[in-house]
This record gives sequence, structure tokens and C-alpha cells, in this order.
Amino acid sequence: MRVAAPIANTRATLRATAAALALLGLAGCLDLKVTPDACTISVAPATLTLPVNSASAIVGTAFDCDGNSIRNKKISFSSSNTAVATVTTEGNVIAVGIGGATVSAVADGKSASVPVTVTPEVAATVIINPSVLTLRRTNTRDLVATARNNQNTVIANSTFRWSSSNSSILSVDQSGKVTAIAPGSVVVTATADQTVGSANITVTDIPIGSCALSPSSSKVTVSQSVQPTLVVRDTANNVIPSQGRPIVWTSSNEIVAVVSNTGLATTRKAGTATITASPAENAQVTCSASIQAVDPRIVQVVIQQRTGSLRLGIPRGFSAALLDSTNSQVPSGRITTWTTNTPTVIGVTQAGIVTGLSLGTARVIATAEGVSDTVQLSVTNVPVSTVTLSPVQVSVQEGSTTQLRAVVTDSTGREVSDRPLEWLTSDPTKATVSNTGLVTAIAAGTVNIGATAEARLGQSTVIIQQTPVDTIVANLTNAAFTVSRGVTSAFAITLLDSRGNTLRNRNVVVTSDTPGVSVGAANAQSTLVSVSGIAIGQATLTLQVVNSNNQNEGKATRVQVTVGGPIAPVVRTP
Repeated sequence: MRVAAPIANTRATLRATAAALALLGLAGCLDLKVTPDACTISVAPATLTLPVNSASAIVGTAFDCDGNSIRNKKISFSSSNTAVATVTTEGNVIAVGIGGATVSAVADGKSASVPVTVTPEVAATVIINPSVLTLRRTNTRDLVATARNNQNTVIANSTFRWSSSNSSILSVDQSGKVTAIAPGSVVVTATADQTVGSANITVTDIPIGSCALSPSSSKVTVSQSVQPTLVVRDTANNVIPSQGRPIVWTSSNEIVAVVSNTGLATTRKAGTATITASPAENAQVTCSASIQAVDPRIVQVVIQQRTGSLRLGIPRGFSAALLDSTNSQVPSGRITTWTTNTPTVIGVTQAGIVTGLSLGTARVIATAEGVSDTVQLSVTNVPVSTVTLSPVQVSVQEGSTTQLRAVVTDSTGREVSDRPLEWLTSDPTKATVSNTGLVTAIAAGTVNIGATAEARLGQSTVIIQQTPVDTIVANLTNAAFTVSRGVTSAFAITLLDSRGNTLRNRNVVVTSDTPGVSVGAANAQSTLVSVSGIAIGQATLTLQVVNSNNQNEGKATRVQVTVGGPIAPVVRTP
């Protein structure tokens, strides 16, 4: 640090004088204090963030070159952007506008700085005006929200989030405009910086001034209903909705007509009644309509059951609807007469009970007050209920037959024999069945035999057992076979039962007494035995049928096999 010459000389003189006095033991009697120059400056805090219109102090400290703080050192403060933040001579930083600035502390040409960030003001309170409000349904109103900071200063350009505690009663948009929808009470809130302000709003209904019913008069038949249309108006004669507003409905003569709490009037007896509607909130407002009930005249008879069939001997109930000129059903109490044009085919009672007496067609007629309706009916047999085959399960051998019996019962439980039967087999390759139920077994296995009558099915299970093999015949001369070494050849075999019938598809096991010379195997159809020559010599092959229980069946057949040398190749000379 550079120091002016006069000042430097003065300081040197003082130091010399002090040293001399110290040598004389007088230094303690002389009190000389000199403030050293600042070598470094520090400032705290290191950074500072403030909302607009708030303030915070910073502290600057000067240190000498030995790192000791210098007391009472004069520190000067300045701001790099006074439009964002200003600073007093004492280091009090005042936030002015949103943005960033640097506040510096300076002493003896040394400086330190603090970055300052100024943020938007934070709302400490939110007030909604008006805070208490009463609106009629369909009315609108603009609410105003004001945000203030901790110093109770209004924060300009604040953004609010508006909400309603019950939007079905009152809605609010994001500009603060509320719309009354239905009677009730809600709380509207405006939120800024997580600070909430509220307003209590009550919605009332529009008062009813008058009402009217249309049509003002009606004429209906007894037991019919009529729904008058209610029109409600306010005190300014404007039509307003009646939904949600309690209406009291009354009838002047409940013997003639009664009315529901929705205004539906139902006639009971011929006569006249006045239906009155009155809003519960204003009993002085009333409106009425006249209803005349008349007895209906029958203009049409309709037999309800139109299906044209009866089961022989089984009664069936019929009914008829009596309709008036409005196509409405006439109340009960009118007399209906039942007749038929063919009493030998059907019988009918005055209660409408019709019974088929014989097969054929006939008409049933219903008449009331000179008006009639008729339906043609066919009398048919009682339908089949079940088809049962017996025996339910039977075992037979291949090539034999068995007779099945079908029992057909109708829906009354009576056995009938006049219904056509259709016989079926599940596998005609194993068994066939005739139109009388005679089953012929063809091949071993299990077959389901069925009989149907009027879509009803009965079934029987036929288990076909294989006919036992009695003899295996090798189609060879003297039961001998010759094959060359290294060659496989075959001979034919025939399986016979005890009656000499040919059988196929049995398990024939071929064994060799000298497998080192020759081996053999039968094909799946039991018609061929293949023989392989392995070494020159002779071997005996034994052919035996083995049944499904792995038991030998029938007699075994033996074949003598001779294995010769390979056939010499033919050498052709050119």
C-alpha cells in the first residue's frame, strides 16, 4: 500500500520516539494508538435472496495483513444495480425490483461483494371482496382478490387460483366470476403463494310469482292417467325451472281421481275432479286443471294367446283383452262369453279353459258386448318327453347281433307307440343298427346306439368284443421259408377264428429260437411276416397272437427259416 510522504515521515518519527521512551521506561506513560490499513475485506452473508420491498443487513469486516480484524474501520457500501437493490451506508440492503445485483463493501481500496437476488413478493394475506354474499340462482358476480405482503402492502399483479367448495351450487372461473346454480351455501377461495382467502356465498331460489297447468281440462276413460304440464313463473313473469322446488298436488275428489306427488292424475270412477298444484314455498300461488273420467266403451276384443295348437286332452287357459276407443284396456268387470264352432274337436268353458278332444282344427271365440275375436287352434298329440333304450349297456362279439328296445313316453308320463323312431349309430364301422333296433357288431370297440323321437334321444352303449383267434396259417409250402443273408423278405399269414373266418388287426408276436441267424416281425394288419437273414444257417420262428391282456390267444404256428449265402453278382463281359 502506498502512503503519502508526510504521513509516512510522521509515523516513522512516532515509532522512533516510542522506542526511545520504552528504553527509558516511560513507554507505559504514553498512550499512542494508530488504525492500520485494511489488507482484506470480508462480507456476510455470502449470498442474499430477498422478495421485493423487503430489507436485510449485511456486515463488512476489515482485516490487517496479519489477519486481525480492524475495529472501527470505516466500510463503504454500494450496489451494482439500484433498480434491483439499494444499500444504505450502514449496509442495509433494500429489495427494489425483481432481478439480480451485487452489493460491495470497500475500505482502503480493498473490497468484497455479495450477490443479491430479488424475487417477487410473497403473499402473506389474501382478502376476497365481498367476503359475504347472497345470490339468486342464475345470478353472476365478479369477486376481487387482493394479496398483501408482511408489511401489509398490496402486491400488484398477483395471480390467484379460484375454486368453489361445491360447483353444483356455485361455480367460479379463474377471473373470480361466480355463477349461482342451485340453492345452498358454498365457500369460494382464492389462493396466491399458498396463502388462501375465502368468501362465504349463499345461493337462494328465484321466488315463484305464479303457475299454470296445461291442458286446463282433460277427458279420459276410467283407470287412465293424465300428466298435466306445470309452468312456473317468477315475480317478473319469467318462466323459471320447477325442478327441485317442492310442489303440493291435491285432488278435489279422490273417489274420481287421485294425484301423485309428481302430478300424475289417475282416474278411478266416472265423474269430475279438479287437480291443484301449489308451490310449498308460497302457498298463496296455486293453479288447477279439470279432469273428467268416463266409463270406456268396448270397441275391440283381443284373445291374448294366439298360438294355434293344443295338446290332446290337456286343458289350456285363454284370456281376452277388452279395449276402448283409445286402445286402452277396459277395467275388469265386463262379461266375456267363450264358444267354439267345432265342439267335437275342442271344448271350452266360460272361464276360457279350452281342451282338445280329438285331433283336428277348430276355432275358439271370445265375445263381449257384441264385439268378438277368434283364434284357430290345431289339436295335436302330447309331445314326447323321454326315449329310453334297454338294455342300457350290452356286450357282443364281432359278427353277432343284439336287439335293443325303445320305450317312448309323452309329457304326461304315458307310454306311446305311435311316434316314429330314428335309430342312430355313433360309429358305423364298428356297428350298424336297423330301423327296428337290431344291432350288428362289425369290429371291436364301444359304440353308442341312439333312438330319437320328436328331438328326444335315448342311448345304449354296445361293447363289441374281438372274436378270439384260433389258428395262424402261414401261406408257405411245408411251413418253410428261405431268405438270403443280409436280405429281408416276407411271407403272408392268415388269422382264423374257430369257424374259419378271417380276422385282422391282431397283435402277432414273432420270436426266433436263433436270433443270430434270423428274426421276424408281423405287420399291423396281421397279414405279413417280414424275415431278415442275419447269418447262414437255420432258425425256427414262432408266431403267436397276444390279446390286450398280454395273454396268448389261439394256437402258435412255427416256420422253419433257412438263411443262405448272398446271391452272387452277375458279371457281364464287354
